[in-house]
Amino acid sequence: MIIAVSGNIGAGKTTLVKRLSHALNYRAEYEAIDQNPYLEQFYYDMKRWSFPLQVYFLSHRFRQGMNLNHDGQGIVLDRTIYEDAWVFAQNLHRSGHMSDKDYKTYLHLYEGMVKLVPAPDLLIYLQASPKLLAGRIKTRGKSGDRTFEESIPTAYLRDLNHFYEEWIGQYSDSEIYTIDIDQIDLAQESEFKKLLETVQHYQDA
Repeated sequence: MIIAVSGNIGAGKTTLVKRLSHALNYRAEYEAIDQNPYLEQFYYDMKRWSFPLQVYFLSHRFRQGMNLNHDGQGIVLDRTIYEDAWVFAQNLHRSGHMSDKDYKTYLHLYEGMVKLVPAPDLLIYLQASPKLLAGRIKTRGKSGDRTFEESIPTAYLRDLNHFYEEWIGQYSDSEIYTIDIDQIDLAQESEFKKLLETVQHYQDA
C-alpha cells in the first residue's frame, strides 16, 4: 500500500511520515528539502528562483515515483507530485512569481511525468489554518531547523491553503482522509491510534 501525507508547510507531514512508517513497518520517502540547492534562496527572491526550485522538486518526485513498490514493501510518502503542480507551481504562477512561459514549460514536464508515477492508495490531508502553520514554522526555526522558512509571509501560507483546498476538492486518484490539525493533535497517542486504525481499515478494504 502507498500512503501519501499531504499538507501545507508546517502541517507536520514529515513527523507523521516518520511515525506512520515506523508503526506500519513501511518505507518512508521524504521530500527533497535538505538537498534542494534552491530552497533557501527562493524564500528571499521567489521570482528569481521559482522555476528552478519547482523543476528540482518535480524531478525528485518523478525519480522517487519510479522506484515505488519495487521491493513490495508498503510506502509512506511525504507529499505527492500532484501538489508540486496544482498547489505550489500554480500559486507561484498566479501570484506573478513564475512567468507564463516558465509555467507552460513546467506543466509540459509535469504532464509527461505524472502518467508514469503510481497514485497513492490513500491520501492523508493535514488541513491547518495559516495561524497554526506560521506558529509551527516559527517554533521550528527557533530549534535551528529550516531557519530560512521564518521569512515566509502568512499571506503566502494562506494562498497555498486556497490551492490545497481547490486541489483536494478535485482530487479523485485515491481515497482521501482529512485531519483538521487545529482540532486534532496527532502528538497525542489516542489520536494517533485512531489514525492507525483508520489506515488499517483502508489496508483491509
